[in-house]
Amino acid sequence: MNKTININLAGLFFHIDEDAYQRLQRYLAAVRSSFSGTTGADEIMSDIESRIAELFLEKRANEQQVISIGHVEAVIDIMGQPEDYEVDEDIFTESGSKAKRPNYATKGKQLFRDTQNGYVGGVSSGLGHYLGIDIVWVRVLWILITFLTAGWAIPIYILLWIFVPDAVTTNQRLTMMGKEVNISNIEDNFKAGFEPVADGQTDAGHRIVGQKGKRGTVKFFGFLGSLILGVLKAIVKIFGLLLFLTTTIALVALIVSTITASAIDIEGYSLLTIFDWVVPADFASFWLVLAIILVAGIPLFLLAVLGLKLLVSNLRTLGSKVYLALSAIWIIAVIALSIMIGRIIASQAIDASVQKTEKFAVDASQPFSLDLTRTDRINSFNRNGVQFEFDEIDGQQYVKYYNVKVATGSTTDSVARVELLFKSKGASFEEAKERAKLIQFEYKLTDSSFVGSDYFMLPQNGGFGDHDVELMVYLPEGTTARFNERFGERYRSYINNDAFRLGNNIEYTYQIKDGKAVCLDCPIIEEPKEADEEAMDTVNDSVPANSIPENDGDWQYDGNDGVSQNDRS
Repeated sequence: MNKTININLAGLFFHIDEDAYQRLQRYLAAVRSSFSGTTGADEIMSDIESRIAELFLEKRANEQQVISIGHVEAVIDIMGQPEDYEVDEDIFTESGSKAKRPNYATKGKQLFRDTQNGYVGGVSSGLGHYLGIDIVWVRVLWILITFLTAGWAIPIYILLWIFVPDAVTTNQRLTMMGKEVNISNIEDNFKAGFEPVADGQTDAGHRIVGQKGKRGTVKFFGFLGSLILGVLKAIVKIFGLLLFLTTTIALVALIVSTITASAIDIEGYSLLTIFDWVVPADFASFWLVLAIILVAGIPLFLLAVLGLKLLVSNLRTLGSKVYLALSAIWIIAVIALSIMIGRIIASQAIDASVQKTEKFAVDASQPFSLDLTRTDRINSFNRNGVQFEFDEIDGQQYVKYYNVKVATGSTTDSVARVELLFKSKGASFEEAKERAKLIQFEYKLTDSSFVGSDYFMLPQNGGFGDHDVELMVYLPEGTTARFNERFGERYRSYINNDAFRLGNNIEYTYQIKDGKAVCLDCPIIEEPKEADEEAMDTVNDSVPANSIPENDGDWQYDGNDGVSQNDRS
């Protein structure tokens, strides 16, 4: 239990506990010591005590509340430390001002809010001091700008109100006005903080009452500003929490995925091994992965730190050296990643193809069979709509591409021929052509059949990119042919201008006749039955005769080129 003391400060009575009283006594004694031997020291001390009394009135809830040590410390923070008042008296003499100036006497003018002379937030008064304009004209200018901008000046005022600090200490007020910190200015500052009452009395009690009446609106709007600032701080805290959680989860996911990429196997292949197939053979996938991690991870880390700093206001900073080091590493990683991505794109810039032709005799006594074998895919992947999978054959790593395209055409020669077009990409024409030569496609020819696989392969050094195999089978006139289901699924008439457009009738038997494929067993359009003759007569009477096509009972082409329906993997 602390002992309380009644004191008279600037003509006003306060209840103050013993510890707070002793702290206040030591403070006033130190300030008075700073003014020892200075002209006008007593008047300045009177103004200082009046200002302290005013601050006590503002901080206590009612007249019965006891002034605590916390109140005293808060007032001292506003009034300033005793050393702030230590100014050499010689600077007030004409000769002394030329020969001697204190180190801290001159300060640059800074923007503060002057709530002591303000009515809302002290913004206009502070701008008046900063710009050297009378406060009245600043307020008039605010009104004009508000009308001219249809109210858009109000948010600007609110932002200045929130983010521009209030000039509460002696040094802040003098800095706001661009004045030197000396005894004369300190005295003027304290005197400017009070207004004389109407009867001309100048005792501290009357001056404090007059000043409190003027600052009533400032208190109200100050409370409103504190409320808005509190809401904004809460929003910032929530945003910081969300930012920290989001970026931390993303960073952990990036690190974990990188670690698991080398540990998880898919049929004996790690994800990094699969990634190594995607990257051209002359690149090291490790450095590409590392560059990606650094480019994505460093910003995520810094955003996580920012979110944590928004959440915890007194969090210790990482330091400028750490930020500079991270920035340098990130810039190097971005440059390296850009170079590698550029070279990867360049490695697929040029197209080239290699053609292979093989002629063979056809047995005209039986239909020629065109077959593609269907391969069971164990662990296939998809890239740009093309199925592929990895395989190992005789110790050699291969990629199987299920992207074989086939079509048929006619030839006037007596023998048939197969034309294979292997397509690939590279950084140059020569490189693309060398890759095309590495494509392996297996097929078998006899005089009555063509049997090929539904995939082609490339070894690991062939690079991973856009590769194609286009197969054209040219059959002599009079040859009959049939296709199996897989050959029909892979049929693409657009790969060659000589290819037959068979529509959706691939599963039937065709004969090469006059450079066309004529269907031998396609469905015949049936003649209308007798029961429907009356209805047909009605139709014939209502439709002009020249609009009905003649039909000799043979199969009719439907005009469908079959590309979309045949385009199945």
